[in-house]
Amino acid sequence: MIKINGVEFQEKPRRCYECPFYSSSGSRLAPSSNGFCRLFSENHKSYINTPKRCQKLFNKAFRYPEGSELVIVANTEEV
Repeated sequence: MIKINGVEFQEKPRRCYECPFYSSSGSRLAPSSNGFCRLFSENHKSYINTPKRCQKLFNKAFRYPEGSELVIVANTEEV
């Protein structure tokens, strides 16, 4: 298990809807294909494959020892 920004991950998500950072406005009775990624503050479709930047993040995170806690910080400096 790895913790990223306080959220536990047992395994790497393969789709956005499998990620704990993904919030969908739909329910079982009224499904929605749109949702919000709380990690990157973006709207996403639930069925898309995990974006490349997320794949890189998860690959790097899962190289750390079991039980590690990581904190992701957004770069707010303008280039």
